[in-house]
Amino acid sequence: MGSEDNVSVLLGDPRKAIRSMVVPLLVSLLVVEVNTMADRAWCSGLGPDALAAIAVVTPIYMVITGLGNGLGVGAASMVARRIGAGDRASAEVCVRQTMLFAIVFGLLLTPLLYLSMWPILDVIGSPDINSLAAEYMGAIVLSSTVFIVSGAMAGLLRGEGGARMATWMVSLTAVCNIVLDPILIYGFGMGVTGAAVATSVSTLLSIAFGLYLYGSRMTYLRMDVRGGVNRVQMRAVLSMGVPQMMEYTVMYAMNIVLNYLVLYCAGSEGLTVYSVPNLIVGLAVIPAMAIGSSLVPVASSAYGQGDMGRIADAYRYSLTVALASTAAIALVAMLLPEQLLFVFTYSPETEALRPMMAEALRIYALYIPLFAFIPVGSSLLQALGRPNRSVVLAVVRNLILIALYAVAAQHSLYWIYWAVVVGELVGGLMMYAVAGRTFAAVRGSGPSGSG
Repeated sequence: MGSEDNVSVLLGDPRKAIRSMVVPLLVSLLVVEVNTMADRAWCSGLGPDALAAIAVVTPIYMVITGLGNGLGVGAASMVARRIGAGDRASAEVCVRQTMLFAIVFGLLLTPLLYLSMWPILDVIGSPDINSLAAEYMGAIVLSSTVFIVSGAMAGLLRGEGGARMATWMVSLTAVCNIVLDPILIYGFGMGVTGAAVATSVSTLLSIAFGLYLYGSRMTYLRMDVRGGVNRVQMRAVLSMGVPQMMEYTVMYAMNIVLNYLVLYCAGSEGLTVYSVPNLIVGLAVIPAMAIGSSLVPVASSAYGQGDMGRIADAYRYSLTVALASTAAIALVAMLLPEQLLFVFTYSPETEALRPMMAEALRIYALYIPLFAFIPVGSSLLQALGRPNRSVVLAVVRNLILIALYAVAAQHSLYWIYWAVVVGELVGGLMMYAVAGRTFAAVRGSGPSGSG
């Protein structure tokens, strides 16, 4: 399918547009999770301390990648809205502003993170694993610009309907990472540092491939950074991208606090038992995340066209499919937890933890279906030009989780499992209510066009 065909589908039947985008996005997100899981699976052979060290740093990595992905989601909404309004030239300027901001932001963030690495680990880590965590984190934070640019570029491709091209980028990252992990971790004896370096190099290769796509004119929009900064379009991009970056940052940064409470309650071994089942949950909610990501450009282009009926149809369809798919996966997680956890517990040191992880996964599975409300509702708010509401909801939801964890941590790890369920249940219902009310209000007043 060519770039013109991608745009034609994007602006057509919303259900068909979502279906055309959701499969490549599903593959893309699965690849991202596999990429993250590959580090842990290979490092499992290094023992529980290595797994705990990676668990401590993972929220930092997710914050960094979330900044890029958040910028990409915001930029995708802005680009799709302009394409829907028939303003291709303006959309191309948005592409340039997004990439310029991603590069500058990443270069400024890198030294700040690196210089604050040990203070961060002193707060969120544990003395017995902080040296290992620093090895992993150092390579990750030095590659901050790479992760941010990659997320922004993939989002821009999705904004023009090129979900398949974005998937090619992400798939290249995963394949290279899976190949490089054992070579660097064990072949070169780099340990957890090798896992981080493999992730960074693989992401850099995917950016090179993305630049090739733009340079070979396989995309609908062109990327030409020679035009410099356009203040009007930069403000437009940031008005949509920064709130989404903040939402992703809040969502992942709060995990640092949650991990600290788990460490306080159950130590580094408890953090391993708590965090590994969350990898399975991360896989389980991927359909909802993919559907939500598909909704952003489809609903945004409809908003640019002034067609609120298309937005309503796209939202209802997205929510129905997301709920059904996550419910089916949750059932599998409840019935086969030990089988799903095997890849993370194959070593003699971690095998004994598998029954405890299985208990956690059975409980986590209870909230998986209602989690679908969060990415789909957030995507609707983004498409409607109300990203700040999604940010506020993310803050409230995570503050509720922190309060629940703080109480649960005074008792046992088992209580924390249920704190996860209650917190995510409340967060999903809040998002559903706010998204519905916001759409009703915008529909009543009429869309504001492509601005």
